[in-house]
Amino acid sequence: MSLRTSAMNLVFGFKMILNLFFIFLILYTLIFLTNMYKTKTLKEWALDLSNLFIQGTLIPYLATVTLASFMYLILPQHKGILDLSPIMAFLINFVFLDYLYYWNHRILHKKNFLPLHIVHHTVTEMDVFATSRNTLWTSFILIYLWFNALMLYLLQDPSIYLIAMSLSAGLDLWKHSQFLIHQKPLMHFISKYLFIMTPIEHAWHHSQKLNYNYGANLNIFDKLHGTYLANKDYPKKIGLNTQLSFWQKCFKPF
Repeated sequence: MSLRTSAMNLVFGFKMILNLFFIFLILYTLIFLTNMYKTKTLKEWALDLSNLFIQGTLIPYLATVTLASFMYLILPQHKGILDLSPIMAFLINFVFLDYLYYWNHRILHKKNFLPLHIVHHTVTEMDVFATSRNTLWTSFILIYLWFNALMLYLLQDPSIYLIAMSLSAGLDLWKHSQFLIHQKPLMHFISKYLFIMTPIEHAWHHSQKLNYNYGANLNIFDKLHGTYLANKDYPKKIGLNTQLSFWQKCFKPF
């Protein structure tokens, strides 16, 4: 078996683990978060489920194909030009891109840009279904969408980069769930010693203190730039009150 085949099998296996983890979070949400059925309306269910497919799968796929096709037309000689070590490929996605996203996310909380992002903060009950709650246009202004598509075109062997992408996606699903939030010693260990952004930390970003804890994978950038909010307890109130209709939530600001 060639090294490339082994790498692709590893990517496939990791994606299978991610899919199983996603299914587990769905079952956990449906079984244990009974308040969700009382607080979430049918329109909110429709918004969350449609965006989970559109922003979680459809738009990233279309963006990758579109950018790759465009790059092949103008710079065909650059396809697979980057021959990076597995460690470097992983760090570029999991750390460097996470830092770019920190600033991307922080800019979206500025007054002039918040209308593009505020729909995500209308979530009143943290659950895996709300991971991709946004207007349909938000994906196009998130830096990881285009950065990942570009890297997949440029990398000679994107297998480890794909694993890092899958891990980031898994952490994003977990971060928006309530799984393990009552295991405070474990949450403290993960946050303090692994620098991973936990569901409790991200829940505070979805509280009234939304200008804290911008990081996706890591909390270290918030700590470095003074936007980190540490709290062992889960916030009592999640979400912002808006008067947005269902269609405004889908297409705002257009």
